Amino acid sequence: MGVRPLTVTGSGTSAQHWVGTWSSVQDTAKIQQSGGTAATVNGQTLRIPAHVSLGTDSGNGVRVHLSNAMGTAPVTFDAASVAVQDTTTGGATAAAAPTALTFGGTTSVTVPAGGDVTSSPVTLAVTQQATVLVSLQVHGSVSSMAGHAAARTPVWVSDAANRTGDTAATKYTQTTYTGLPYLAGIDVTTPTSAPTGSLVLYGDQSVNGDTASSDGRHHLSDAITGDIVDDPNGDGTVEYGVLNVGTNSNSALPQSTFSDNPTNALNPLDRNVLAQGNVRTVLVSTGATDLLNCSSDADTCATNVEKGLAALNSQLSSYFTDDGQTYIDGRPVTQNANITVYLTTIPPFTAGRPGTAAQEAAREQVNGYLLDNFPTQVIDFAAAVSTDGTATSSTVKAADLSGGNPSDAYYADLAGRYLNDTNTQVVGIAPNLIVPEATGGDTPDDEWELAADGADAREDNPFTAVGGATFNAGGPNALNAPAGATSFDGNTGFLESDHTAVNTLADYTVSAWVKLDSAAGPATAICEGTSQHQAFYLGYDRGNQGWMFQTTTTNDDSADFPTAEGDTGTGALGTWTHLLVTYTAPVDGDAGTGVMSIYQNGTLMGTATNLTPQYDSSMPLTIGGCVNSPDTTTPYNAFPGSVSDVQVYPYAMSASDAGASSVIVPAGWDNGMPEDEWKLNANGTDTASLNPFTPSGTATFGPDAPSGMSGSITFDGSTGFLKSKQSAVNTLGSYTVSAWVKINSALGTTAVCQGTTQHQSFYLSYDKPSAAWMFQTTTTNDENSDFPTAEGDPNSGSVGTWTHLVATFRAPVAGDAGTDNMALYQNGTLVGTAANRSPQYDSSMPLTVGGCVNSASATAPYLAFPGSVADVHVYPRTLSATEVSALR
Repeated sequence: MGVRPLTVTGSGTSAQHWVGTWSSVQDTAKIQQSGGTAATVNGQTLRIPAHVSLGTDSGNGVRVHLSNAMGTAPVTFDAASVAVQDTTTGGATAAAAPTALTFGGTTSVTVPAGGDVTSSPVTLAVTQQATVLVSLQVHGSVSSMAGHAAARTPVWVSDAANRTGDTAATKYTQTTYTGLPYLAGIDVTTPTSAPTGSLVLYGDQSVNGDTASSDGRHHLSDAITGDIVDDPNGDGTVEYGVLNVGTNSNSALPQSTFSDNPTNALNPLDRNVLAQGNVRTVLVSTGATDLLNCSSDADTCATNVEKGLAALNSQLSSYFTDDGQTYIDGRPVTQNANITVYLTTIPPFTAGRPGTAAQEAAREQVNGYLLDNFPTQVIDFAAAVSTDGTATSSTVKAADLSGGNPSDAYYADLAGRYLNDTNTQVVGIAPNLIVPEATGGDTPDDEWELAADGADAREDNPFTAVGGATFNAGGPNALNAPAGATSFDGNTGFLESDHTAVNTLADYTVSAWVKLDSAAGPATAICEGTSQHQAFYLGYDRGNQGWMFQTTTTNDDSADFPTAEGDTGTGALGTWTHLLVTYTAPVDGDAGTGVMSIYQNGTLMGTATNLTPQYDSSMPLTIGGCVNSPDTTTPYNAFPGSVSDVQVYPYAMSASDAGASSVIVPAGWDNGMPEDEWKLNANGTDTASLNPFTPSGTATFGPDAPSGMSGSITFDGSTGFLKSKQSAVNTLGSYTVSAWVKINSALGTTAVCQGTTQHQSFYLSYDKPSAAWMFQTTTTNDENSDFPTAEGDPNSGSVGTWTHLVATFRAPVAGDAGTDNMALYQNGTLVGTAANRSPQYDSSMPLTVGGCVNSASATAPYLAFPGSVADVHVYPRTLSATEVSALR
């Protein structure tokens, strides 16, 4: 049993927050010399270079980890020191007098076999990518030194004396050691108010850099750090520690636990990964050694590696980051957050380490497994270095080899792939992000349900209610949404957070449920202010009659107001709507940044661009209206309505996360609308319990029904119809509507429809002149509209007979001629098609059965249907012909 080094030491103003900047895995009990003999020392001083990634913060704190984890006997260090290497002379020469290290107040320390020790903190300014020299005087004669077996790093040794305080290298001689004795890691201080974390590279030869240059500066960790600094989209700083715990010894995979996803895989992860300084992200690149050691058939070899990688992912992703569990002055440094895990494909074998045909087949199988099963976690190292740039190519490109082994260019290409895939959202979560509670990229940085009070999930930024703001039980009527909400009087009521919640100069996402009761004046549901305007507004645009996401370009009278919003009339009053907005901060030279997006019920409604966002860190987040001072007691743009479940995220959600598959959209919803079914055999209830029908006029439920069904609803063709509680079909997206219908009189009437103010978004109707069923849509919401129509052959619509109709629509996509398709199926057979590239939609309009309306408050239908309807379905996608045939 042992105690890991603490991420935070001290307390109050003397607290120091630590993060790893360099590491070396401990994997051998006996460091060797180039000739194969054991390296020995006798009272001499070792000087070991470490090419760090991250520099110290303004506190200039450094601490050093020493290890005898693989040793078989205790080792004593009589003295130790740390210094920065002289950048001109290099080698064992320090830039200034080394700083002595102590261990619990003493200059010497004995480390037992299997043990580790961490020095007391010292003050030493270390810049990013500097080389730090750690000097250790080893007590007495040591015949075998534990450490890292294949280091590709020079080590110097002195005469038999304490040379830890020497600045010059005159008493040091470079050894022929192939490994690195005793030095396990270096931590530096990071700001306690905004700590950074570390990326741990865990794996075999690809991480270790077995055949890289031997100057200690060409490991994969060095290449990734260099690419971060040189990234044209970055600012030249190393944003997090990059730690190398690669090994060429044995397997880095867990031992067999007879489970594909064990929660506690048997492996050295605790010492090599979890004990590193403030780990937030782990990149796993391993499996090649296991495949090369496997003599079974390809499938067996591949399956063992697949299970091992799944086990690593399972275990690592179940752990919280250190600073998510660390407190300073009684408050958490960050919220609880799970470690993010990346998995890499296995690069091709090389002439230096060739594989058999079975082993190569197993490698390709493993890579396919990773790409298929972990698509948002995989970084394709194989493609980065392979001849044809794919995960299945069996050879490494010649430019990345030297003497049949990976060269420095090989590791540079791996690093380039890492940077590309983490910059371009190939992986689901960027490195070093705090993503709480093991639910992936959709978990908020903070959340306020607003059901009973203004408390937040992190317990550090609560809302205070001001004026006419009341907490109540009238929340969204949707699955997975809170039962309560906060309602505002549209005058004095608003909520104000304790402090700012969104850094609007950076990437962010904000989501909420909103319901507006009146459009009489400007109404903003959520905003965060500046002294003159708001950094962002999430509100209702009276002119456009829709929801909008607006930002500002300056904090003065000359500001522009970039606005992302949906089409006219898409913001329904008195209806709960889910809104989510994202912003990607501008990056010089990257035209894809500075982008604002607004999603309504999971559907992207509009975008805009702002390259000069504004921010005032003194301003709170407000709900129910906006303020320009934290001391304001009355809002402007006051919101007459209700808000529930506000969430903020410190990154811009990808479209896939922000859309229908996002965890913040209620279960059962896709593209903003429920997949729902109304049997209509006894009442208007729906199977999703989201959107029931209410009957009006003469509409009677009875036993008449298609074969196998228990009932239907019959309409008088005059006053009777059914009206849903809210819109049921987003007709701007892809959708399918199906129903059993029976018309009793051959009139031009409509069985199922969903309205706009002038026409209907769609009609599922009977066409009297042709005596056929038809599926009709509209192209505009005015008298100039066309009516694209898909219908069956003349005289194919039988009167007095139950008929099954299915209408499908594939939403138009720019440049894709295979979209905008309408299709009508009758009794499972395709009977007609049409096209509509400008579909219409009004989210305030209900779905109606038995006739149509142009207002949600209408009490009598037009195109009233003289007949019966049963078993109505709506789907938020275009069903295939095979799926349609299965509906009957």
